Amino acid sequence: MKKILVGFDGSEGSEQALNRAMMLIDEYGELILLAVVPSPSEKTFVDKEIYSKLKKKAERLIADAIADIGSHDFTITGMVEQGDAAAIIIDAASRLDVDLIVLGCKGLSELGRYLIGSVANKVVQYAHKPVMVVR
Repeated sequence: MKKILVGFDGSEGSEQALNRAMMLIDEYGELILLAVVPSPSEKTFVDKEIYSKLKKKAERLIADAIADIGSHDFTITGMVEQGDAAAIIIDAASRLDVDLIVLGCKGLSELGRYLIGSVANKVVQYAHKPVMVVR
């Protein structure tokens, strides 16, 4: 696989998804880590300060994951986007023309309940790209 998108939220499931993606990525391929936080306009965020903290935490999670991976023969990039997790993952996969989407299927997220079973289920149902759900 030349380009793989990994839904990453810091949960054990997303860590397992990242590990699997690293086994599948081609030499000189691109691994993209995507964290999704809810939009500040959603009712879950009455306080914009809470949203800001959550977004910074997501950015830190992605940066830490990239740092932990270190140097390899593939490129690794990170993204933090806002909105509905399943919709954002599906859109990013199409927009970035990835070969595969890799997601964890369950686990408590450090960012909240965004990349767990229900999200993986929606991505599997509606994505126009191959999806691998890692248990």
